[in-house]
Amino acid sequence: MLDFARGRVRGVTVQAVALAVALGVTACSVDDDAGNAAVPSGKKITIGFVNGNRIQFHMCLQKALHARAAKKDVEVLTANSVTDPGRELANIDDMIVKKVDVIVVQTVNVDALRGGVSRANRAGIPIFLTGVTGGIDQSKILGAVVADVEQVGRSLGAWLAEDTGGRPAEVAVIGGAPGGAAELMTAAFKKSSGPRAKVVFEQPAFWQRAKAQDVAENLLQARPRVKYVLVQNEDMALGAEAAFRAARRTDIKILSNGGTDEGVQAIKAGRFAVTVSNTPKDIGEMAVENVVALLRKDASAKKIDNVPQMVVTKANADKAPPYCV
Repeated sequence: MLDFARGRVRGVTVQAVALAVALGVTACSVDDDAGNAAVPSGKKITIGFVNGNRIQFHMCLQKALHARAAKKDVEVLTANSVTDPGRELANIDDMIVKKVDVIVVQTVNVDALRGGVSRANRAGIPIFLTGVTGGIDQSKILGAVVADVEQVGRSLGAWLAEDTGGRPAEVAVIGGAPGGAAELMTAAFKKSSGPRAKVVFEQPAFWQRAKAQDVAENLLQARPRVKYVLVQNEDMALGAEAAFRAARRTDIKILSNGGTDEGVQAIKAGRFAVTVSNTPKDIGEMAVENVVALLRKDASAKKIDNVPQMVVTKANADKAPPYCV
């Protein structure tokens, strides 16, 4: 019997895989950092942070990074790519021109990320990643703080398998965007949800609440017997829940991901059944701590670090970590 009412879980992936998967829980030696020069202890570190969007996750990540940097006496210059891969590359070029000590990137997509890593390498400026490392040669980056979306999928699948008790169940998936993280989460969820849980509906909502509400309405028409729905972030889950509530389908159990204040409140109110917390607050704080340690050649520094995850249910929702600073 799995106990989902306690504690935090961490990702366990140990090999390079596709977008948004953590590449290992074991800390890499700081000697693996592609020869990046140490920043002398007497020199103030300047981080160039290239953010990927202006939605809640990204802005909470930025606030956490700034707050922890202030505590470490680290300067931060910020740019936002607003989901535009071309702008991301331009922002990285701008940070290179400004001669920052390190560029931290919350990427728009993997192709932009590869190009950005190459540009930073050519300029001799270390590059550090938040959220993803997929498809990137670890020898080309200073390090990363990553979220293991496969572990999210496994955790939610295991919760479903326990909740159904091995009985048959029709399941739907309202995903983020095709490819990358969304597909990895879904695949891991399917493998972990038990042999009698059948995914009968799967459609992306592109991380948008209104779109998820439309998709949920389509789901109710296409598969009225569905009992469980995986919605891959809590903003979309709130849209789906609105559609189910309007249709008086309070019997449908919603599984989600994020750990936002709204999401945790929905858990407490019984509107969501379960979510996985992996917060941008943790990512931002860990990014600054690890960047400083790696640049100072601290022997305890982690090259690749995994964001802690917590499976949140009504039983432990009061212990959910804060999502934002």
